[in-house]
Amino acid sequence: MPLYRCFIRGDNFPGKLAGQKKAVGFYTTRFVEADSPEQAELLAVELLRNDPDLEVTPKYRTPEARVIFEDIDEVPAETKRVPNKGFTFFTMGT
Repeated sequence: MPLYRCFIRGDNFPGKLAGQKKAVGFYTTRFVEADSPEQAELLAVELLRNDPDLEVTPKYRTPEARVIFEDIDEVPAETKRVPNKGFTFFTMGT
């Protein structure tokens, strides 16, 4: 099964994720094995939904939060993909 590198941007997430008062965005990369780029996108979204680093209580959730796949590339299977977690946060609107 092909390996895909998904470069993802998140917008309008609760600032609480990064210790901020304003909404934050993030960049992250996730590697997934999938049959197609479309399936890779679905699998990567599922990884983000289950990532404890993005968990906040319902009180802090924002309906404007969204993720944008900036790039989905098939890469060689031997591509280093560890740890397949982590985020680079930024304050929205700056």
